[in-house]
Order: sequence, then C-alpha cells, then structure tokens
Amino acid sequence: MTHERPRARSRLLHQMTRSLRPPLLLAISLAATAGAAAQPPRRTAVPPPSCSAVTQQTCSTAQALGRGINLGNMLEAPREGDWGVKLEPVYIDQVAGVFDTVRVPVRWSNHAALTADARLDEAFAKRVDQVVDALLAKGVHVIINMHHYNQLSGNPLHPNEKEVDPAVMDTRLVNMWRQIAQRYRDRSPRLLFELLNEPHGRLNGEAWNTLAPKVLAAVRATNPTRAVLIGPGEWNSVHELKKLRLPPDRNIIVSIHNYDPFDFTHQGVQHLAKPFPLGTTCCDARQRKAITDALETARQWSAANGHPLHLGEFGTYEKVDLPSRVAYTRFVRDEAERRGIPWTFWEFASEFGVWSPKTGEWVEPLRRALLD
Repeated sequence: MTHERPRARSRLLHQMTRSLRPPLLLAISLAATAGAAAQPPRRTAVPPPSCSAVTQQTCSTAQALGRGINLGNMLEAPREGDWGVKLEPVYIDQVAGVFDTVRVPVRWSNHAALTADARLDEAFAKRVDQVVDALLAKGVHVIINMHHYNQLSGNPLHPNEKEVDPAVMDTRLVNMWRQIAQRYRDRSPRLLFELLNEPHGRLNGEAWNTLAPKVLAAVRATNPTRAVLIGPGEWNSVHELKKLRLPPDRNIIVSIHNYDPFDFTHQGVQHLAKPFPLGTTCCDARQRKAITDALETARQWSAANGHPLHLGEFGTYEKVDLPSRVAYTRFVRDEAERRGIPWTFWEFASEFGVWSPKTGEWVEPLRRALLD
C-alpha cells in the first residue's frame, strides 16, 4: 500500500478510524511446509450475512469471493514498474494457486485521453486484458477497479501522473467505465467491477452519492447483471457506510477497507505527513477492540441494508515486526470470517506483501496466518 505512498500520507491527514455474521468460509486446509509451494485450500462456504437487497446470483458471487489477495503497486502505479514491482506471469500462478479472489488495482486514468471522452490507450488496455484473462483461466474471481485517479478526489498528482482539466474529471470516470464495461461485457461473471478505490476528499458524502449512479449506469448499458462493488467515502471507511446512498440496483456488493489500528499498521511508513515510529506491537485489548468495532459496525450495516460486504484491503507495512504482523493478520482474518466477510489482503509482493520478490518465496508466517 505505500505507493500507497501519497495515499497513506493523505489517509493520515484524514485519519480514518476505520463487518458481518457467521463465517463465510470454514475449514480451509493447506498442505504446505515452510519454503514449499502452497497448495490450493479446501473450503466450506456458508451464506453471507445479508442478501435481501441483491439477486441470488450476486449473493452467490459475494459468498464465493472467500479469501483473496491484491496484486498491489503494479498496474496502479503511474506506469507499470514505477513503484519497483511489475505484474510478472509467475505471480498469477502463485496467487491463483491458493486464493479464491484476486483484486487487480488499475490506474486507467493515466492511460486514457485527457479529454472528456477519455479514450483508453489500447496497449495498456491489452496489458490489463492479459492479466484478467490469465486469472479467469485459472478459475479465480477477479476484481478490477479504478485506482489512484488522484485528481478526482483532490489529491496531489503522483510523479508521472497526468493532469486533466477539472471540468472533465467526473465525465472521464464515466466514460472510462463505459469503455471498460464494453471491453469485458462477454467475460465470465467471475469478473467483478469496482467503480472507484477509496473515494475521499472532494468525493466525500453527497458528491460520491451523486457520481456513483452515473458511473454505474454506464456499466449497466453493457453489463446489466454483473456484480459491481461500490464503497463509502473517507477511503472506504466503515464509519461512512451510514452516509452511503446506493443506486436501486440488485447486483451491488459494498466494499470496505480497514487498516485500524493505523498507528500500528503504518508504523515506519516514511511518506506520511507525520510518520509513526517503529516499535508498536499487536494485538492488545485496545487494538483488538478497534478492529472488531469496525467489523461489527459493517456487519450491522449489512444486516440492516441487505447488501453483502467485501473487505477489500487490510494489511501491515513490511517494517513492522513479523510476529506482530502475523498476529494482526490472523486476528483480522478470523474476525472478518466470523462475521461472514470475504476479504482481499493488501498485498502480494510489495511493501505490505506476503510474497518476497527477492527470495522468490512466501513470507511463510504471513501466508500461514492468511490461509492455514
């Protein structure tokens, strides 16, 4: 998440204090030894906590998302490779072998015309096609999103990010999704669209409630029943769920993110406006309460509103001591699943990662915390 660098800094400025019913997935077993290749888990699924506002197909899709991973800091960098990691073919094999769902963050906004029509760069779009099709061929669910369209939320631009006329920012989002939806209209229903990663800033509150239905309408013109994820403001904070007004659509899953306790998960990140010092461990009673309070808030919202939820991001920075990273990861995983919330861990092979590109191996204690 820390390229993710400006994002983490902004997240501190907004300082989020970042949930659903009986376990979504039970009894996942991995026959793996330290350093050995992980084997696909077996699982028994139970219904998500609430599906009264969605179709049976979307309910089943939400249930099937299970345990997942983000291929972060790859295709959502301003240019692939800018943040020190590229989406290598071997990564697709690794993640598809052990996870149910792969979330692929994509910075479409930097690979589209700067004008209102936002015509997508075909070479970049074909690159995303390669990834999506390779993952779908492996049988996993795939989530693609609109990630790091910084100007849309009022954030400073990243190096190598292109600036657009503010008058066309919102229209570009609609038109990019119109093209993405058209492009993938015939793909498997295991492909899900997430309209925008972590709306915040100028999109908080009614601004996002007004824009999201326009974006969804562009998607529905060619994908009338595909499952779509929409999240609340303040970086997908569970505490903003009460302000989220969803369009009248029965194929929406709601996305939440949670990095609480933030002073623990982001300690050592030097790109924050006021970095947290290293040395905070996990998980004491206060920290456990922060995590469970957020998840329980989400569970209650889902029960009241009938939309299943997806925990799209949680994780810890690589400089946090490993035993605490493991304890946090296992605790969040267990508490989310206890409430029926499927999840995608942030992230695979970068600064929050569970895989080491340097060694070509899993960070085994973290892998076990997620999957054993």
